[in-house]
Amino acid sequence: MKPHAASPDTPIFDFLRRYEQSGVSRLHMPGHKGNPPGLPGWEKLPFSLDITEIRGADALFEAEGIIGRSEEIAAGLFGVKSTCYSAGGSTLSILGMVRTAYSLGGKILAARNCHVAFVRACTLLDWQPLWLLPEYDGEHGLFRPVTAGEVAAAMDADSEIKTVYLTSPDYYGGIADIAAISEEVHKRGGILLVDNAHGAHLRFLPEDRHPMTLGADLCCDSAHKTLPVLTGGGYLHCNLDLPKETLKANMALFGSTSPSYLILASLDLCNAYLAGRAREDFAAMCRRVSKTEGILREKGVPLLHWKEDPAKITIDCRKCGWTHEKMAAFLREHQMEPEFAGGGKIILMVSPQTPERDFVRLEQAFSGFVPGTPIPYGPEKPCPKPVLTLRQAEFSPWERIPAEDALGRIAAESVITCPPAVPVAAAGERIGENEKKLLKNSGNFFLKVVK
Repeated sequence: MKPHAASPDTPIFDFLRRYEQSGVSRLHMPGHKGNPPGLPGWEKLPFSLDITEIRGADALFEAEGIIGRSEEIAAGLFGVKSTCYSAGGSTLSILGMVRTAYSLGGKILAARNCHVAFVRACTLLDWQPLWLLPEYDGEHGLFRPVTAGEVAAAMDADSEIKTVYLTSPDYYGGIADIAAISEEVHKRGGILLVDNAHGAHLRFLPEDRHPMTLGADLCCDSAHKTLPVLTGGGYLHCNLDLPKETLKANMALFGSTSPSYLILASLDLCNAYLAGRAREDFAAMCRRVSKTEGILREKGVPLLHWKEDPAKITIDCRKCGWTHEKMAAFLREHQMEPEFAGGGKIILMVSPQTPERDFVRLEQAFSGFVPGTPIPYGPEKPCPKPVLTLRQAEFSPWERIPAEDALGRIAAESVITCPPAVPVAAAGERIGENEKKLLKNSGNFFLKVVK
């Protein structure tokens, strides 16, 4: 076994530990003062490390001390010009990177399978996206990852497009060809933004598939999704020639002035993990997932065949005649809680921290599995023409009506189901027969519409 590289400094965590041990009177926020009430359960929480922006602790959006140093280490690990930490997950990073691209001018082309945070960013900035609807795979009831050809054709049709926004990996584990897409975008003088919320680990796989490595200009990662980081920990990576202060200012426009130092410390400690055994651990995870998927397929469990993200195991329930509700109940009966159950799919997320017991439990649960008759998926093509911009619709007077009565009305909200998926309707779009049907099929029985 090769020795691990020397771990980088952990300046944020080191500061918190020194302060914890200093005995200083905490005449500042937070109210627990590092010494919470002696009630059951409280002792499990690291209150003694939870502080505010005191002297020496730096400030997230003006990071020139321990946070700035930690971010520089992270940027080196990800091989980018600059990295900004987020204590608000990829939501804050998406808002910040869209604001950054907005200041560069031009139109934005966005793949429609986006997170609601992107739609909200465009709403607040009054930047109306041009939607790119990916190819629909009717056999599996999913939209495929966007292709380089689709992006090139859209940019050729409108020379004012200067920003392209994609989600990759998608929630189901599909990965776009970022290298080919970035080449087409840059050839036409544009920049590429990637919502890589589910792909922070891609940099540390046996083959580096991180969007920033493959040519993206701005990218968000939800570190907490696949790396050992507390919930809310994320990154905004940048390879543009922009001052880091610009990125920070754009994030500060939307971010809290009270970021969690516990989240920041977990991002800081994660640097040491990424510099050390992460690649080895993710290689082992890939091998284990491949083994489990092989066993499940042998037992007749239908898995999404074009899924590429090794941190996901995606079961296509309807291909074996099961509903996702039935499959989720089955897993819970066997002491397993899925990441997501919906749209005829079950999504299971794993990481190097997933114990061997969980893989074995999943494999054994399907012993004697008997698939049924496949349940077909219906067509799904939601992308009506906008009548109003996102901002106009969202800020208009509205009323909430049954979806059954929404035909011909203009949506005053964007209906995006979880997982981040193709919106059934975006604010400002007129509801047609197709959208009316999809609203009800996706469990949205009421809709806010413009008065």
